Amino acid sequence: GILERRVAPADRQRLQDLSEEVEHLAALVNELLQFSKLALGAPVALAPFNVAAAVDRAVGLESTAGAQLEVEVDESLAVVANETLFTRSLSNLVRNSIRYAGAAGPVRISAHADDGAIVVTVADCGPGVREDALDKIFEPFFRAEESRTRESGGVGLGLAIVKSGIESCAGTVACRN
Repeated sequence: GILERRVAPADRQRLQDLSEEVEHLAALVNELLQFSKLALGAPVALAPFNVAAAVDRAVGLESTAGAQLEVEVDESLAVVANETLFTRSLSNLVRNSIRYAGAAGPVRISAHADDGAIVVTVADCGPGVREDALDKIFEPFFRAEESRTRESGGVGLGLAIVKSGIESCAGTVACRN
């Protein structure tokens, strides 16, 4: 705040860029802390919540201009889990689909009951992942393409956070092309 009041007009853009970098680093630190807590087996409070409402929140957080998102979730569907972890996990999946496959067609988010379980699917029309990478995709710091930088592909924690978040809610996660 002090810098914003005292910075010369010519330097405002540089200060804005710096502020965005600090926000990005703070978000990354928060993600690392959450991942670490889950990896250490921190207790997770589970409670029933409406799946459609959580899906709507995740889609609202990740929707970008030009992204085609199709949602098909029964409004009465409920699950017992941690709503924050569920929404964060779903947001990460939607964000990845938009980032890597959003231009190839719609991203479809659906959910249905299946033999006492709730199955949530995020599907896209992108090129997929190498077959030999599918079993590693949820490992921390794994990148399907080593050439990716933070700007073009993150640090490899998003899907590890998805897995730890869903498993902390007694769920499972899988991927396929």
